[in-house]
Amino acid sequence: MSGQEPGKRPQRMPGAHSRRAVRRRDGGRKHWPRPRRKHMARLPDHGDALRSAGFLESYPGWSAFWDKRAGVWRVAEDDPRSDLYTEDAQADGVISYILTHS
Repeated sequence: MSGQEPGKRPQRMPGAHSRRAVRRRDGGRKHWPRPRRKHMARLPDHGDALRSAGFLESYPGWSAFWDKRAGVWRVAEDDPRSDLYTEDAQADGVISYILTHS
């Protein structure tokens, strides 16, 4: 290499970054690649899921899904001009909404 003494490491400019990962001395704790979630995903009651799926077969103009972050059922009419939408933690709440507005 030009201008360097053999066996001596090259000097880096201030602010230059190494291509190697920097290891932290943290007492043996592991660092995960991303922060862990504060809350676990919430799953619907199995009976509610079966009841909703069976009910929606009779109402093809409606869509529903379980929002696992919020822990609620979300339902909406499939018509893009419609404003019919609701959310409820219980399947009975969204089923009664669909029955009322169909």
